[in-house]
Amino acid sequence: MSFFRELLLTRKTLFSCVSAEKRKKEHDCYLQNGSAVLEELLALCDGNCRIPIRYFSAIEIHNAIRHSKSKMDLSDVSMVTGLLDNRPVLVRFNTCEFNNIHRDIAITAQMSHLKNVLRLVGCCLEFEQPVMVYQYVGAITLSDLLFKKVNLNRKSLCWGNRLRVARDVASAIVFLHTEFSTPIIHRNIKPSNVIIDEKSGAAKILDFSLSISLPPGELEVVDIVCGTYGYIAPENIASGISTQKTDVYSFGVLLFELLIGKKVYDIMDLVVDSINSEETIDFGEDAKSNTEEGNSMDRVDTANSKETTDFKNVPTNYSVDHYIKEGNVLDIVDATILEEHGIEIQQQLKDFSDLARKCIAENGDDRPYMIHVARELSRIEKCFRALSLG
Repeated sequence: MSFFRELLLTRKTLFSCVSAEKRKKEHDCYLQNGSAVLEELLALCDGNCRIPIRYFSAIEIHNAIRHSKSKMDLSDVSMVTGLLDNRPVLVRFNTCEFNNIHRDIAITAQMSHLKNVLRLVGCCLEFEQPVMVYQYVGAITLSDLLFKKVNLNRKSLCWGNRLRVARDVASAIVFLHTEFSTPIIHRNIKPSNVIIDEKSGAAKILDFSLSISLPPGELEVVDIVCGTYGYIAPENIASGISTQKTDVYSFGVLLFELLIGKKVYDIMDLVVDSINSEETIDFGEDAKSNTEEGNSMDRVDTANSKETTDFKNVPTNYSVDHYIKEGNVLDIVDATILEEHGIEIQQQLKDFSDLARKCIAENGDDRPYMIHVARELSRIEKCFRALSLG
């Protein structure tokens, strides 16, 4: 009996030590992450937080997701459904060590009152990488909707819905650029960072972990190259310069993808194949993409920033221009759009295409500001509504 008593005592002591070590690690993470988040909040808004951030313990997070079976995979994050206080939530785990999750928490907290940003409920700082908890929405990424045709129905990708997605995303970016003490540059705008609420149809952007603020009084900031291949502005690739216009460039690429229903990589492959073979591009056939959108370069050593082997050394803006010039807009637009509306929206499609081309101008000074992009999108949408009602 004494043997078993000693064995039980030993096990109890071991579990107690493990538990104490775990609690100490969680406490250390809490202090380190809490300090980092506070620093980001102070830099962002002088401590004046619009939305209070609720705190969750590691135990609460584990309990919330232990029975979860639903998962949403984004490029660098994993989102699972959970249950907190008997309410469904989305729990996000960061899987990329280069992402500044502390900055993401701070910025998202300041933008959660916007309908076009996934609302942050709270966070947990007791893990090495903080965990973010969002309000639950039944949603799919714009990337899955456009390119994988997930949950596709005729209405999901109609022209009116694409215009709404473009307007919603533009609205959130305008807020970033204009409503903080200094403009904030997102630096990673792409379809996989946009989710579509299946209930309301609203587009919501997320993941501000690569965002950066412009220094007070400055129009640009120089940093290491950030973003995702195909969506990064030429000046950022060349020298790490970020301005409001770098976001405009990324958004312009997203506009083209909304218009043609293909990934930017597909466009590049088509152009390169056409140039190499000196044959006309077949717009009716989908190309095989050799590079997935999710392969983000997120943070790259600036010494290697001019290497664009994944682009096959073809700039995005050149590829898109070449693609457009091979035929008019009706030749390249996603067939799903034409099936519903035909040529009656040809002018709107052309205006949309022209706007996207302006956004991806090689020289940043030649690109419009996001507020002007948003206004033009609103005008195009109003024209479509008037045509639909007529």
